[in-house]
Amino acid sequence: MSDDALVRQIILNNPELCQLLKIIQQLKLPQGALAAGSLRNTVWSILSQQPVVFKSDIDVVFFDPQSPVERDLELYQQLQQQYPQYRWQVKNEVYMHHYNFANQAPFKSVSDAIGHFVETPTCIGAYLDGDNALQLIAPHGLHDLTHWICRPVPYLRDDADHMAVFKQRIMQKNWQQQYPQLIVEFK
Repeated sequence: MSDDALVRQIILNNPELCQLLKIIQQLKLPQGALAAGSLRNTVWSILSQQPVVFKSDIDVVFFDPQSPVERDLELYQQLQQQYPQYRWQVKNEVYMHHYNFANQAPFKSVSDAIGHFVETPTCIGAYLDGDNALQLIAPHGLHDLTHWICRPVPYLRDDADHMAVFKQRIMQKNWQQQYPQLIVEFK
C-alpha cells in the first residue's frame, strides 16, 4: 500500500477525524484544513496499535489575506463553544511566517505554511473538498510520517539557530517515549 493510500485509510477509518474534517469544512475558510499533530498522532497511534486519543491541539489552518488577525480568536471561540471537548487552535497562515524567525518570507498558501512546520512528519494537512472527498496536503510527502522518521524541514537545516528550534521541539515533545520506533534525525 502506498503512503498516500495508508494515510487516507487511517483518516477515513477514524470517525472522530472525519467529524473534525466536516466541522472545518462547514467553516468555509479559504484553504481551510485540519493540520499537524492530530493527523500525525493518529497515524502514529494506528501504526503502533495504540488507542487514538486527541490530547494535543486540533489545529485548524487557513489562508485568507482579507481576514484580520482577530478573526482567528473569533473562530477559536466559536469552535470552543460548539465543540468544547477539543483543544482548538486556529491560525490564519497569512500571519504565521514570523512565528519562529522574524526574517521568514511570507507564506504563499496553506500548503507553503504547512511545509514550514518544524519537522517533516508534522507537515500534513487534510480537508474535504466540495465533493466531500478527502484531500491531503503533504509538501514533503508522507514517507517520513509512515516510516517513523522525524527530521527537520529543509529550511531549518540552514544553520544552528534554525536547528535549535527543531532540537528544542524534539526534547519538548518527547515522542520517542510514546513511539519508541521513531527515528529522529538531526540533519
